[in-house]
Amino acid sequence: MAAANREWIFVKRPSGSGMSESDFELRDCPTPVVGDGEVLLSTHLISIDPTMRNAMSGSEVAERTEGAAYYKFMNWQVGSVVSWSIIGRVEESKAPGFEVGDMVSTFAPLRERTVAVAEACQKLPDGVSPTAVMSSMGGTALTAYLSATHIGKPETGDVVFVSGAAGATGLVACQTFQNLGCKVVGSAGTDDKVALLESLGVSAFNYKKESTLEGLRRLSPNGLNIFYDNVGGETLEQALEMMNDHGRVVMCGAISQYDMKPSERYGVRNLFHVIAKQLTLQGFIVTIFSEEHKAECIATMAQWLQEGKLQDRHTALDGFDKFPAGIRGILSGVNTGKMLIRVPLPSSML
Repeated sequence: MAAANREWIFVKRPSGSGMSESDFELRDCPTPVVGDGEVLLSTHLISIDPTMRNAMSGSEVAERTEGAAYYKFMNWQVGSVVSWSIIGRVEESKAPGFEVGDMVSTFAPLRERTVAVAEACQKLPDGVSPTAVMSSMGGTALTAYLSATHIGKPETGDVVFVSGAAGATGLVACQTFQNLGCKVVGSAGTDDKVALLESLGVSAFNYKKESTLEGLRRLSPNGLNIFYDNVGGETLEQALEMMNDHGRVVMCGAISQYDMKPSERYGVRNLFHVIAKQLTLQGFIVTIFSEEHKAECIATMAQWLQEGKLQDRHTALDGFDKFPAGIRGILSGVNTGKMLIRVPLPSSML
């Protein structure tokens, strides 16, 4: 009989009051059988990302989701096992090039022991911790670095505002812009997060103590060349007031709006600035970037980590059973840096 195992099932879409941990159920399941070209993994880290909230809403996330690959993919089906980005350790391999004990990153069903297609697995680089890979070299790094460089198009001396600057993507974006010669202003929701940003050389303000517009007028009185937005809503509206001619707005996320019904979301009222100031606003998903771009990003992140130009920050909840709490936590802003679930590896493999 297969060994005992557990998996996360998505059991219901969020109600009008927002997501609840009861939207998920932890169930017993058998350990999957490994087929040719596959590996059996012990899940060690689970990435927690704001966009999970959109996957929970499915077609209810917007008035119209047809015609968009993002919405088609980001649509968890009720009653199904959740699949997401993880880092795990190989327990069994039926794929050449992968050995028991290898640490890999992949996209797989959220089970304590889960099977993944080997071709979709990437071995972790030597000398870099799994948490640093997930926070500074994985999907978060690809999102932040590639959009900052290829959409933001920073030039030395540019003034950049990063909203949600103490979150996973925000921190990497801040440090990317700094390393490319920009002055960076960031917003965060606690004084501790502001202090962290300031320790990294970012001019920061607490948006709960002063508005985005007030903070930007104080810290960047001559306006902005680039706005890297992770928050959306009223933050986007107020940042548009501070944009200078020909500025670029990198629209990475809108976390302030995710846990609301479409009818309740904030309507930005000053979009004429896009015309008057000849601004470029561009959204993206990370799959638009080429494999060459991704390789460039990983190599740059590794170099910056080694040189001390990139600091790894993360918030870990310990235990496979903490998965729903992780989503709730990231939506309420409890995390500094990358939010992740950390699962101890089986003692037989340590």
